Amino acid sequence: MSSYLTLPRLRLKREAMFKLSRRRLLVGGAATGAVVGCGGGGVNTTPVFNSNGGPAYTLTVQYSNHTYGGKQVRVRSYGSIPGPTLTVSPGQSLTVTLNNQLPPDPAATVPTKVAIHPSAMGDMMSLRQQLALPAVTSTTIDPMNNPHLFNTTNLHVHGLQVVPHIFDPPGTSDPAAMQIAVSPGTSRTYTFNLPPDQPSGLFWYHPHHHGSSDVEVSSGMAGLILVKGPIDQVPEIAAARDIPIAVQTLQLKPDPSQAGLYSLEYVAYQTPQNGGYTPRTPNIFVLVNGQLVNFLSGLTAEAPALPVSAPSPPPVTMMQPGEVVRLRILNGSNALLFPIVLPGFDVYLIANDGVNVLAPQLIAPGSNVQIASGNRTELLVRAPQTPGTYTLSALAVPDASHPWPQFDFMQFVVSGSPLNMAIPASLPTPTRMYPPIADSEIAASRTVTFNSVGSTAILSGTALTINGNVYDEMAIFATLQTGTAQRWTLVNGMSEGHPYHIHTNSFEVHSVSSPTGGTITYNPPYICDTVWIPPNGTVIIQSRYKQWTGKDVFHCHKLTHEDQGMMANTMLT
Repeated sequence: MSSYLTLPRLRLKREAMFKLSRRRLLVGGAATGAVVGCGGGGVNTTPVFNSNGGPAYTLTVQYSNHTYGGKQVRVRSYGSIPGPTLTVSPGQSLTVTLNNQLPPDPAATVPTKVAIHPSAMGDMMSLRQQLALPAVTSTTIDPMNNPHLFNTTNLHVHGLQVVPHIFDPPGTSDPAAMQIAVSPGTSRTYTFNLPPDQPSGLFWYHPHHHGSSDVEVSSGMAGLILVKGPIDQVPEIAAARDIPIAVQTLQLKPDPSQAGLYSLEYVAYQTPQNGGYTPRTPNIFVLVNGQLVNFLSGLTAEAPALPVSAPSPPPVTMMQPGEVVRLRILNGSNALLFPIVLPGFDVYLIANDGVNVLAPQLIAPGSNVQIASGNRTELLVRAPQTPGTYTLSALAVPDASHPWPQFDFMQFVVSGSPLNMAIPASLPTPTRMYPPIADSEIAASRTVTFNSVGSTAILSGTALTINGNVYDEMAIFATLQTGTAQRWTLVNGMSEGHPYHIHTNSFEVHSVSSPTGGTITYNPPYICDTVWIPPNGTVIIQSRYKQWTGKDVFHCHKLTHEDQGMMANTMLT
């Protein structure tokens, strides 16, 4: 046996062992998808509907060229950045055909006979056994948790409470099921049956193939999902203009093949010095609805220095004094935390992660709304009576590991005749999430610890772990029984924050603790699907498992962490 295993052979061995039919990746998609633009992304077309009367879309993954601030970029995308906006209603069947037109993944080799850090040895040995490779006492790298297969993709509808759909086939109860992999030149059609009580609000979609998630999302592969339901019928909300704001970061580096071009190309299973993956690129393009608002440069993989910031004018929205608009903000970055402020306006929180609160919550002047990577927040904002220009911003984050400057997302120019628009006194109850979880429902409690360890198994030098282990595609971390609930204590053992995200079911946040902020208790709890665990902090959550069964995942939504091991599997039964 050779000491190297090529990437195509690795994939074929896995598919042969588990009898994964490649035909499953070739499901046809005759319907042409409707695409609805979000800001600068997508084009408007007439909707197409599936046989169940729900909307049908096609997403085509391809390389695309763009110009931002006079700089040329070449990225993987859904054709536009952001991708087309998908619109659906509770109880409908959403069909999405994913068509991968990227070129084939370049051949890569996995070195297999040098020292591996003990923390990753268990996972590596498990993988070798599953692949029927000969036993070895040491290995150079972990093939699963070093980013790879950068042109292979799949689809995650983030926050929708639909069948688990990361593993093949969706809803599988096979612990050994592999992740769906839509290879270059193939397509796959997904059908998501939204429950009638699916909360209505802002969700999003993005790739979730382990090993390529960060590279693809950091190229701009993401788009909004609008679930139109009861909250949209509230008269005061129906009267307000609906303004989606997709914030994305393109993490790019100078392309070695063409001067002046920025791209994100890596050689799988090589060190950063030899063109391999690095968790931080030297340049970041910050986009709002596809428009450049900031260009960051001078970032390095190690030094936590504030990057050089070159702001660009943000999008402008005209408003009248007293006018109310609905802002739906996605943090579609791969890792950043945004503390959102809009000084001078009355700002009301109406939803977290697509689940509305029971009544609009006024944000106190001087306070901010914090949204981590993967979070969505929905706000009603009322313009002041004083004409002028007001700015929606994310404040600077003085993180010890990843400090970031302030970003301006949008400017509001207030002028014209005053309006007298109202804020609703109450909002519809999202019945899927209510009543709150009672103590009698708690079937189990567990502690989940996010940490890191130096490792030669990960080519960046650091393995990102959950309860001491890096990701193992075959291992089930927790079995979750439908009709019951669990209480989890999320512990952050690191000096940088982690956005925790779990698929399929949203959860209640009961408390957040940190060395600098003390303990904040939420009574009643607030509901979300992604929560920021502060540096060296603790978060207590409770989740009720409803309706769907199958193999699924939870992970850190800093995608640089997810792809390097900070993910684990659950089994909903």
